[in-house]
Amino acid sequence: METDLVLFIPAAQTAALYPLLEQAARGRARIVRDKPLPCLALATLRCLDIRMHGSGEHVRSPLVYPFVRTDRFSFDPPERAAHELSGPDWLVLGGNGEDLGNFVVQALDARIKDGQRPVLRVAPYADLQGPLPQEPRVGDTPFVFRKSSKNFNQPTWTKCVDQLLTLPEERWGEVGIANTSDLVHIFDEALTRLAPPAPRLILDLGCGLGQVARTLAQRYPGATVVGVDASAEAVAVASRAFQLPNLRYVAVDFARPLGFVKGSVDLIVSTNALPYAQDQLAAAQELFGLLSPQGLLLNHCRAEESHLFWDFPMSLALPSNTQIFLSDWFAAARRSGRNTEVLSVPADMAALFFMPNQAKVFADPLNAYADAHRQDGPGPYRPWLSHVLLAHSAQARPANEAALPLAQNHMARLGPVLNAVASAPREIQEAAIMAWICNAKMLGLVPEALDYLNAVLPDSAPVLQPVLGASLKAAE
Repeated sequence: METDLVLFIPAAQTAALYPLLEQAARGRARIVRDKPLPCLALATLRCLDIRMHGSGEHVRSPLVYPFVRTDRFSFDPPERAAHELSGPDWLVLGGNGEDLGNFVVQALDARIKDGQRPVLRVAPYADLQGPLPQEPRVGDTPFVFRKSSKNFNQPTWTKCVDQLLTLPEERWGEVGIANTSDLVHIFDEALTRLAPPAPRLILDLGCGLGQVARTLAQRYPGATVVGVDASAEAVAVASRAFQLPNLRYVAVDFARPLGFVKGSVDLIVSTNALPYAQDQLAAAQELFGLLSPQGLLLNHCRAEESHLFWDFPMSLALPSNTQIFLSDWFAAARRSGRNTEVLSVPADMAALFFMPNQAKVFADPLNAYADAHRQDGPGPYRPWLSHVLLAHSAQARPANEAALPLAQNHMARLGPVLNAVASAPREIQEAAIMAWICNAKMLGLVPEALDYLNAVLPDSAPVLQPVLGASLKAAE
């Protein structure tokens, strides 16, 4: 059975790419070069239905090269990558010919393995016409990706545990690892306003070296405080350093149920741990189930929305990192009968979290902004700030959800995130311009890519056109 792998390529780029595609097809597929299309309607393309395991995240998209790829560090390798699936049309908007050729070879080999006789069709086009409908359609090709299960901090814990066991708390920072500070001050205002006055059981989820749990045990001497962490090494350090009658630490595999009685926990705090949950909605459901009716969940961690902002346009079709999605936690809290407040936390901002971190023109202004605001406490939500504090409880003030990027369709959320640059401080605007230009260059985008961005993010065209238009045209 013959099956077509169709690559739609801007006409101006076809001559340079065609020889490399001929080489990729040699011995694998018959190659056909179609007559150029004067206009390619995005609504006619066969698409992927891209979803994230354990999340409401989804987007409908053709296989837009070089955007739709899952070979980055924060994804588990899928059984079959998106480009190896039969069904979706490809839209080539950049990259380099050798890399594209390798992707095509893998795609053709997958079809041959399935007993197909692939035909590689190269379809040049002159112009693009939107929109790209986001409602699922019959014939869409499902593709589900998963967050990586790898804990990148564990090798450091293992390496440093002996040294940490011999040092007092005030010298832990000398070891040169992250998460050696007591960050309980970030929770202070929310604890004072929203926590039950006499909590019985408190969990510090992902307690690390245990300082937050220690401070909570001192603050609430009538409560039992349990610090839980997936790292046995971190728990060993915390258990030796902090010994209080109402405090204990346990090592827990977070892939399994935590083992506490439903409705028994009055306060859960978590710092930079919940993004590791591969199934975000299941994790949220479990934690909300553990809370007592007046219980409070405080989650301080990185949010994916900041990666959508700084990693754009790499973040166009898929998340670029897989931190938490605000939409998942708002939705789960709502189902549990709780309100959600969201605040941004400037204290932990750093350029190193984001894709263009090696570019000084991006990193210098962003790090300067972060340094100037490092002592600021939690404040109004801003998508360009990397960390958030989510407060979930029946007593929390209901957020103005219409003003937040809570759409579960990726494109619908991405537009408002990008448009926030218009109201950002000057330093953030300058850093964003540099980030977007650097990312576009790393992707090797061609000028026609801007037509696609304008078609799928029409409300963001006034923001993107002046930033990327001149840059992509100059790269020709």
